[in-house]
Amino acid sequence: MDPILYTAAMRGNIGDVNFLLADHLKRDEENGYQVTPKGNTVLHVTALYGHSHFAAEVLKITLAMLCCQNKKNETALHIAANEGHTEVVRVLLARTEDHNIKEKLMRMTDAGGDTALHKAVWSQHLDVVKLLVKEDPDFEYPPNHVQETPLYLATESGFHDALIHHCIWRLNLVFMMP
Repeated sequence: MDPILYTAAMRGNIGDVNFLLADHLKRDEENGYQVTPKGNTVLHVTALYGHSHFAAEVLKITLAMLCCQNKKNETALHIAANEGHTEVVRVLLARTEDHNIKEKLMRMTDAGGDTALHKAVWSQHLDVVKLLVKEDPDFEYPPNHVQETPLYLATESGFHDALIHHCIWRLNLVFMMP
């Protein structure tokens, strides 16, 4: 990845006299996206550093980057959830106007079989957990490759708030069924 683009994503710098994000990304759309040695796109990098405004600008220019996966099969959503960057998660989900794309993104798994929810629970980021569960309440969240569900991870780590939130949601679902 071009060091100027990487630095801009790391700092959340959308543009100044010497750098215009739109110019870089439009050129990349035609030639394939620039990635780091780990396969991270500029959206992965900004998710890592928590710059929601930069993520929003990237997605205005190229929404296709939303489902790009790095060498560990992580999306920017996986990274933002793992880091606890709630506003970045919110931006990534808000840009998916098509419900099917949002559902696909939230259900994508990394190389270990983890969804973004697995990552958020494991990292104990309650706000992100609540947001992800709210955005895809119908998903059953199957176990990852070592047979851990997000609910199991919440129980194991003593992350009782996430566990209670998930159980209340499940009870509401059961009582609402015809």
